[in-house]
Amino acid sequence: MILLFLKLFLAHILGDFVFQNEKLNKKKNINALYLLLHITIHGVLLFLFFASEWREMWQTILFILSVHLLVDSLKSLANNNWPNHSFLIFCVDQAFHCLALLLVVIYWHGFPEQWFNFLLSVDFLLYVISLVLIVFVCPVTLKILFGRWNKELEMKAKLNESLFDAGWVIGIIERILIVLFIQVGFLSGIGFLLAAKSIFRFGDLNNTKDTKFTEYVLIGTFSSFLFAIIIGYLLKVSLLYLI
Repeated sequence: MILLFLKLFLAHILGDFVFQNEKLNKKKNINALYLLLHITIHGVLLFLFFASEWREMWQTILFILSVHLLVDSLKSLANNNWPNHSFLIFCVDQAFHCLALLLVVIYWHGFPEQWFNFLLSVDFLLYVISLVLIVFVCPVTLKILFGRWNKELEMKAKLNESLFDAGWVIGIIERILIVLFIQVGFLSGIGFLLAAKSIFRFGDLNNTKDTKFTEYVLIGTFSSFLFAIIIGYLLKVSLLYLI
């Protein structure tokens, strides 16, 4: 089972990342011939990986190529309609490709009982809850917290000077890192993370001499770190005493 998935996955990443250059990636969004060329490359790779099993696997390979063609067609359509959401589209695209590979593995080997046990286990649910808290709950909580200051005109102007949603992305990444550091016992990593952010962020703030915005960023940084530390330790304690 694992060997089948690894062969399928290796063929996928070779076709999508190694043998697909930037020119082909852009052209396939506007020209169906380039999309078919991309699918053909995947077909050749799958044939090479399963040459000795071709008679048994040809229907499976045809299914994978058909799904890949459908998903990439939808991705091209989405990229043309929502060019500012390319990263999200890319993630969804890759998720569907991997799901297709998993479906193939399940078709050939069945759904392993240990997968059910893992997906319904306490530790997995705790990790999922922690991730949801980090990615969704914390940003909403921080947005409500900063609602009283975001209404100020000068604060709005300062926020518009930064990259779109950059603060949201940075906050999610730093909270994930903090929770990870707590789980592995690398607490000094939190200090390094804060120091690195201070160097890049607070240096610019010092040059602007804007007290209000400096206070705004400080509150945001410390609040984000505090939420992440609380989630990290709650997760660690729960993993120790609930399973």
